[in-house]
Formats: sequence, C-alpha cells, structure tokens
Amino acid sequence: KYYKNYAYYFLKLVLPIPLLRFLLDIAEYLFNFALDLTWIFTRHYTPQRFIDEVRGIADGSGIPYMEYMRMSLFPELIKGACSLVGAWNSSTFDHNAYFMRAFDWDIDAPMTKFPLIVVYHPTEPGSLTFANIGYGGVIGAFTAVNEKGLVIGMKHWPATSADNVKTRLSGKPWHYALRDIAQFKSKLSDAITELNSIVRTCSIHIGIMTTESNQYRGIRYSADKVSVYDDKSYAQVDEKHPLIPGVNYVDKTFQPTVNDCLGSMLSKDHGKISPEYFYRKLAPMHMTGDCQLCIFDMTEKFMYFAFSSYSPKTPAYDRSMMKISFNTLFK
Repeated sequence: KYYKNYAYYFLKLVLPIPLLRFLLDIAEYLFNFALDLTWIFTRHYTPQRFIDEVRGIADGSGIPYMEYMRMSLFPELIKGACSLVGAWNSSTFDHNAYFMRAFDWDIDAPMTKFPLIVVYHPTEPGSLTFANIGYGGVIGAFTAVNEKGLVIGMKHWPATSADNVKTRLSGKPWHYALRDIAQFKSKLSDAITELNSIVRTCSIHIGIMTTESNQYRGIRYSADKVSVYDDKSYAQVDEKHPLIPGVNYVDKTFQPTVNDCLGSMLSKDHGKISPEYFYRKLAPMHMTGDCQLCIFDMTEKFMYFAFSSYSPKTPAYDRSMMKISFNTLFK
C-alpha cells in the first residue's frame, strides 16, 4: 500500500487518474501474486516454528493469515543494500573484535516507524536465547545475536551482478535461515556448516562473528554454493578493494563494486578501529546504515545500536547510539 500510494503521488501528474488507478491495482495484484508464489515454493522448506509464529501474530492482531504470511515473506523478494565490516586483532585500537552491520533500505517505509528488538527464549530442543534486531511484525532476521555471542547480518547480492550468481525459487527463505543460525548455533564453523546444508534460494552476502573465535567471516550465499572469506581472501580484490590484515568488508554498493570509500578508509585507519570509529566516522562518511546501525564489541560483549527516525526523517548513522551488554540483553 505504501509504494502504491507513493507511485500515485508522483504519477498522477503525468497520467490520467483512471488509467493510473487501473495500472496500480494491477501492480498490487501482481506483487501479491508474487508473494503467494514465494509461499508456495518455500513452504516445504519453512520450519513449523515460523508458520506457528505467523499464525499466532495473525490471530492476535486480526490480520488475515495469508496477508500476514505475505508480509513475512516480503524480505525474500526485497533485500537491503547494507554494509558489513568485521575487524579484529591488529586492525583495532585494542585488538578487540568488532562487527559493524549497517542496514540500508528505505527510511520512508512504514515499517521503520516500528523498530524493535525481540528477545526470544525458545523451548525447542537445542535452542539458544537470541535477539532479533529489526522491526515490529518482521519475524525473519536482518540482524541477530544470541546468548553465546554469535552475531549474524546480511547484505543484498543481486542476481544481475557480474558474478553470474545462481538463484532458485524453492528453498528456505534467507531471513528464516539467518534467524535459525542465531537460534541454534554458537560456533563459527557450525554456522557455516549449517549454511552449506540449507536448500538456498536467493543470493546474499552474510557476515558472521562469534565471541568463541573472536573472528569474522564474510560469506557469499547463493543457490549453488556458499563461499567463505576472511582477511586473506575477499570475493573482490583490486586497487579499490584491497586486502587489509584483520579486516573483511563489503560496502553498500552492488558487488563487484567500483566504490573505494570503505576500503580506503579502513586501510588508512588500520589499527585505529573502535566502536566510536564505526559510528562517528566510517558509517556517516560512507552514508551507510540509514535504517539501522549496529556495532558489536565481541570481546567485551556489548552492542551499540541506532535506528532511523521516521519523523523527522533522520538516518540511523546520524543519530545517537545506544549501548547494551549481552548479559543485560539476555537476562
């Protein structure tokens, strides 16, 4: 509805109103049809816990079940731009391990009115307490952290990129896959093994860091393979995207990128990286994290975070950060 109204506001100046309404009604129908198809193709791979949660929220809110199911699958069709940076060892000012996850999307979207951190205390065997850092009504994970200190985030990797990335319709939705990693895994190696075992649909970049290893891995996740990178191997290495000891990063632009902002800043400031560096310098200068900015201190077990403001419109990277310890979050 939001995008339909947005298009109406601008296109009414150039199209006859009856024709415009007709075209927008068709577009809305097609988009809902695409979400219905997404549900048909992914249902077999969707764990019952997600179906039960959608049913419970739909029943409690009065939203029709299928309408809410469409909403919960919206991220499968629309991914954010985003930046991911892991820094550890000699790259940081104190040799602590840090993870910056910047979520770039649309700060005008209605969901940004309702930022929310949901802490789950699941009773399913093998589960860990975890926090889903997102928005009201969004049950999949864009950013998540669990009680054992595993943090996971993502960035869009478009199927139209020069990498000839493979996608498929049927499989487990990526945002459910990320949330399950937070719910069930604490070790970096176990998380990567699980990502390899999933029947994957779309293509995304993933960042994972754990307090168990105090190291970060950048991951390219697609239908046909999972590729893992550290500070000695990037998916793209060139003059504008150099290897940096103790750092792995992906900027908010489509990959492969020709943008040299993130790489040049991280190279210049090697050995000076800190949470304050991320939220005072790197994110604002790169203009990344417009909807959500999270920085995790994996050594001291703290999270710094900010969400965008809907009114007045202010990106997260221009707002004051809040700080909370993992112990307090999961108490």
